[in-house]
Amino acid sequence: MADFAKLSMKGLYSKSSDYSDPVTTFRPSAYEPATANVDEYFHVEVLANLSGDSPGHTTIDTSIVGACSLLVIKNNDTTNYVTATFDCAGMGSTASVRIHAGGFFVTTDFTTAEELKLVANTGRCECEIFIVGT
Repeated sequence: MADFAKLSMKGLYSKSSDYSDPVTTFRPSAYEPATANVDEYFHVEVLANLSGDSPGHTTIDTSIVGACSLLVIKNNDTTNYVTATFDCAGMGSTASVRIHAGGFFVTTDFTTAEELKLVANTGRCECEIFIVGT
């Protein structure tokens, strides 16, 4: 028997508290979790360190969420990219992705027992981390 999941998300990202002039709009349809038991949400804004800093990365402890259903990383910088390093769920391997200035990275393949590490390119970058889980 195969396991299946469907995740639909609708959201709005804006610098204004009234959500006017949105920077990004998520689609399709209204947010409906894959299962009825999605009960944890984690949001943090961090400054990603440069590799030459001490320490040479910014670490986000994600172990407060039992299991991840969704990981979103938003690079709020306008010029520099960020490299995110994390463990892939069930793969026993580490993945690294480059998130360009103003860009998003979204995955469901993430192990919360391990740390998420961010490294900025040539200037420290403000990033937002969203984790949805159980």
